[in-house]
Amino acid sequence: MAQSTQRRQLKRRKQFEVYCLGNLKKYLKETSLHGLKYLVDSSLTFWEKSFFLTAFIFCCMIVIHLVANIYAKWDSTPVIIGISPNPTPIVKLPLPALILCNMNQVMYSKVANYSKGSKEHALLQYLCYSEIAHDSKAANAKEFKNNDLELSDFIIAHSQPCSRMMVSCAIGSVTYNCSELFREVVTDEGLCCAFNTLHPKLNYRKNYHTLGGLKNAADVVAVDWNPEMGYQANLPPKYYPRPTLGTGISMGVSVILNAEVDEYYCSTSNSAGFKVNLGTPIDRPLVGETGVIVPLGATTNFRIDAQITQSSPAIRSINRRRRRCLFLNEESLVFYRYYTKAHCEHECLSAFLIERCGCIPFYLPVIYANATFCNISRMFCADKAKVEYSRVTDDNCVDRCETTCFDLKFMPRAYTSPLAMHNYTIQSEILASMPKEEMHRNIAVLHFYYRESVVHAELKNVYIGFTEFLSNTGGILGLFMGFSFISIAEIFYFTFLRPIFKFVVPRKYRNSPLIRHVRAAPRENKNWLPGEICKAALKPNPPTREEKVR
Repeated sequence: MAQSTQRRQLKRRKQFEVYCLGNLKKYLKETSLHGLKYLVDSSLTFWEKSFFLTAFIFCCMIVIHLVANIYAKWDSTPVIIGISPNPTPIVKLPLPALILCNMNQVMYSKVANYSKGSKEHALLQYLCYSEIAHDSKAANAKEFKNNDLELSDFIIAHSQPCSRMMVSCAIGSVTYNCSELFREVVTDEGLCCAFNTLHPKLNYRKNYHTLGGLKNAADVVAVDWNPEMGYQANLPPKYYPRPTLGTGISMGVSVILNAEVDEYYCSTSNSAGFKVNLGTPIDRPLVGETGVIVPLGATTNFRIDAQITQSSPAIRSINRRRRRCLFLNEESLVFYRYYTKAHCEHECLSAFLIERCGCIPFYLPVIYANATFCNISRMFCADKAKVEYSRVTDDNCVDRCETTCFDLKFMPRAYTSPLAMHNYTIQSEILASMPKEEMHRNIAVLHFYYRESVVHAELKNVYIGFTEFLSNTGGILGLFMGFSFISIAEIFYFTFLRPIFKFVVPRKYRNSPLIRHVRAAPRENKNWLPGEICKAALKPNPPTREEKVR
């Protein structure tokens, strides 16, 4: 009995081997891939079959190399930057958000009475001498170590307010009250005046504070804006952020600033004047790091070229790490409502400083509800940690700070001309009424305006999409091997479907003509051909030993 079972298993194994060989030969003879049918052609010699096998292997190697190159390009360069065919009129863009800062940190008349050794005098030394921030001896000095004064409060109380700095303001040649256009904000450069920024309730999520609100007219409404969606629909007649009116100085923003040099106590640079930063309404920049210095006694024209970056919806399907940009709804920040690369980096810096020093400088975002601003004694730790942070290379927080897929940048070119030095008629009544010496010592005139009426945006689009990758790959496979999707169907049929009919289908169906058609020929037939499979299948099976006994 055991021998009979063993013989049956051996017989089934032989039948399986014969079937697999026959199935392979049938596939090679009938496949659509080029060159394989010659491998089972009995009329060809061994060397002829070897030639076609070598040619097929050589073509496979070329195909693998070429397809790998296409995939590498698809993977490494998924996005191409071109020029948008549809120009953007500048009247659909907002005026640049301006932040104007007097480089004088505090007014002399407000701090002259502080005696040496007082907490206020120590804070003045910190503000006026940048090298103190990195002096370990100063950090351990009594007047600094036990100093609990808040820098932001001191700056607000002792700096030049916007009401004294702003002499005259105009948009589109129409004069406005400067308090209707500018609000006071505290930055890393000190107390500054901000124009055309988004309303704090629309720009920040929580923990924001604004020193001076805009004294808007009753009919001026704060609206939302961002680089991806632009202005909201159904805008009111008058709103801010204010839109661009046109090109040229007459359609731009003009301001006259008074530095009050006689009130200078110390400057953030080695000169007197102002720092200017241009950005979008949602930006909250570090003016001390990126601001442009404007001299006194001169008119400075900022001729602005807008640089717009747009992205096609098709690149959303590309992984964010491969396309290297983010849409607004793909990343959420804690403090800022709208994502930008700079905002993300600021929040990362805040998190790092809280971890190291337990506080954050007053000009960085408050990312935790219970976070506190650094007083003067802890600012030394924050300054030291900022230097350390710039050397950190494994910060996962910064790694996620990609650029935005939609962006608006302003590329200004500054042209400076000295104010009138002789007695001749000048256009501005305000300047004409000033003494020449006073005008050259304290006054700076700034004009901000667009140069072009339209902007051709940079458009990020799919460089090699899946359709292009498939067509390029298919062309190579078809050229070298004759490969197509039918070839995949053939491989699937001969690998899975045909064996299923032979070995998996129930016994009661195995005698059907369809199943008998796929049975393999006997092993003894060395000159087997696929066409003879039916004859082999129709031959009656020899009687078993049990049948003979019966």
